Amino acid sequence: ARLSSSLGPEVRKGVSYLYANLVFPAMVFRGVAAINLTGVDGRLVLTILLSKLAVATACLLFGLMALGSRGLPHAAAYAMAASHSFDVTMGVPMAKVLFPSYVGYIYLNQSAQLVVVNPLLLVLMEVGMARRSAQSIASTAASIVLGVATNPLVLATACGLTAGHLFPSGLPAVAAALSQQLADAGGFLGFVSVGFAVANMGGTSRRELSHGAVLCAAKLALMPACYALAGPALGTAAPPGFLLFLGSLPASASVYSLTLTRGLSPRVVGPLVPVSMLFSVALALLPPDRLPPFGVSAAALLRGGIAAMAVLGLLVPTGDRSLKAA
Repeated sequence: ARLSSSLGPEVRKGVSYLYANLVFPAMVFRGVAAINLTGVDGRLVLTILLSKLAVATACLLFGLMALGSRGLPHAAAYAMAASHSFDVTMGVPMAKVLFPSYVGYIYLNQSAQLVVVNPLLLVLMEVGMARRSAQSIASTAASIVLGVATNPLVLATACGLTAGHLFPSGLPAVAAALSQQLADAGGFLGFVSVGFAVANMGGTSRRELSHGAVLCAAKLALMPACYALAGPALGTAAPPGFLLFLGSLPASASVYSLTLTRGLSPRVVGPLVPVSMLFSVALALLPPDRLPPFGVSAAALLRGGIAAMAVLGLLVPTGDRSLKAA
């Protein structure tokens, strides 16, 4: 945050653009290419996909109700922020300690987002932005297809899946070295982007804070509930603790970078990233034992508190529904 205060808006946007469009895609490429699909629990993958789609749909509907039909691209950004997790930068290091035999599913969690959920939301963003510019139907369709097909994260995922199939024993030396050099900057730039998000919280309105609280509840209360319910219902072999961990990973700094560069409610998504990071670490480290006075665990109480803050935020009048402050 201190570094951000010494940099101008254009510099911050440039750093976020670099992270979202080059460095993070390189991390995605390496992670997806390394996935070994042999022996993957398909029911767990289905749990991941259905849970993400449920949360994305809920947040999309919330955004449309809160912002109106003109807010479609912003509502799609809300859905992406709540469903897309900080998998590689935070999830993988934590999983190596807490659930070492399930680290590969962190990458699959990310792949489900990038292959299925994000392209759908990117289409909605392009539709909403094209509608504002009053383009013809043909040019609108062309811009949507081009925008989604050339999105760096979509391309990185597709290339990673292809490379993993063509080179099951490992990437060629040049591709491995180049992607490694780029990916090594991911941790630093990811947390720099988080710092930018913290620094930009000063201009956040009450409406934006209330919307951020709703997204935080969707990320850390609704999402893990979906994982915890869908997993046993589908018959996955993953332990309940891992399902809750996987569903409670924080919001991704890459989504904040995307909203900042596209002007899609960055002051809503910005606070969500650091706040969800703090809560996510707390949820992962709190003991699972039930507290005698309440009959539930400390993590369950924390999730309840997060949900209560979202309800409170919705009940407090916030004034203007327009997108001027978005």
